[in-house]
Amino acid sequence: MTGWTLFLTMLGAAVLIAQFFRLIDLIERPRSHAPLSALLQKDWQALLSDLRRHKWMFWKN
Repeated sequence: MTGWTLFLTMLGAAVLIAQFFRLIDLIERPRSHAPLSALLQKDWQALLSDLRRHKWMFWKN
């Protein structure tokens, strides 16, 4: 293994470990991401209310 291969392997491992810890942080602190989830929930409820207003017709009617 050359020096560059070792360096790039260690760099890749460091990047993967950093992303892993960011994922753990995201899972452990969901309150810090609540505005995004609230926004998505509001959009989802608006979509569902639009779907409920329409009369759906199927080919078997």
